[in-house]
Amino acid sequence: MYIINNIIENEKIYLKKSNYISILSDDTIFSKWILNSFYEYFSKKRDSSITILNGETAEKEQISSIYPIFIENTDIENEIELGSKTVLYKRLLTFLKEKFPIEPTFSTLNILIENFFEEEIFQKIKTELTLYSEYSIDFKFTPFSPVDIIKKLEVRHSFNNEIVELNQISHFDRLKLKISYFTVLEECLDRNKIYLLYYPESYLNIDEIKKLKLFLTSLSQNNSTIIITTNSKYLLGDDLDSLNIFKNKKLLNFKKISELKENLLMNYPQLKEWERIEERLSYLVKNYILEDLNEIKITNRLKNNIDEIYLSSFEDIFLLTFYLYELGLNYQLDLNYNERDVFSNYINRYFNL
Repeated sequence: MYIINNIIENEKIYLKKSNYISILSDDTIFSKWILNSFYEYFSKKRDSSITILNGETAEKEQISSIYPIFIENTDIENEIELGSKTVLYKRLLTFLKEKFPIEPTFSTLNILIENFFEEEIFQKIKTELTLYSEYSIDFKFTPFSPVDIIKKLEVRHSFNNEIVELNQISHFDRLKLKISYFTVLEECLDRNKIYLLYYPESYLNIDEIKKLKLFLTSLSQNNSTIIITTNSKYLLGDDLDSLNIFKNKKLLNFKKISELKENLLMNYPQLKEWERIEERLSYLVKNYILEDLNEIKITNRLKNNIDEIYLSSFEDIFLLTFYLYELGLNYQLDLNYNERDVFSNYINRYFNL
């Protein structure tokens, strides 16, 4: 468990800890605040009011061994245009200064150009240009610097040795390019990393989102932690203990699945296939409570209302309502009950709020 300690606001936010952390929240601004908190803390920003604690020891997380990389759904064009504030621009400038004998080269070039302006032929040109005027003119030369080399650079992408325009590259591949850029440019390939992704499913189709999940999962297995805010069921972690459900800035699913399973086993022994209960509960939660944490409606009546969750199995309805009840999320039931079904009776007796 992570604890985000906000000194100024005097509040603590809890976040389940794993290699792949997914965040589902009713507040996108709060979701971004969580990611910013991790970025500020691990970036060692001195003016930050945030500290990240280990929930088990209540001690601060080690900063030196972890590097944060924040990936928003802005496009990669900002980097490849080599603006003066981009990471790529700064890295290239540093590289040119360190690896290339720029100062002697530019010093020689600048002296040659300045001497050219002092030559007799150039002085004659200046005189002729003001032949009919009482004013004189001169030319001011700005010396060349490493920045001038970068201004002449253009970032180009290719595939199978053919140049490809950026707008021809899929949003999924652009996202991978951006993650690659920041990983390499921040010089943290060999360090533990936290990738902070803010709703990366934007502009991706379902197939690309599924590919993104596989890609991020592979990243999380390579000295990296993924913390992702998302509204896509395809980007949630593989188990519920990596999912963080927030409402009104409060972590609702604080309990581990093993605790819920023990409660189920003790109080509801009629449940089938105990070895698959976590898998089944995970499937139900990921597929049916993502859309709106404020309006969860469950029914087993055959209707066409797209805002309702339709489930035919009373056992599935029971599992889902049990989980929502444990989380304290409001829900509505519109069911045809069956007195012969034990789970129908459980729902009607305990969870029909």
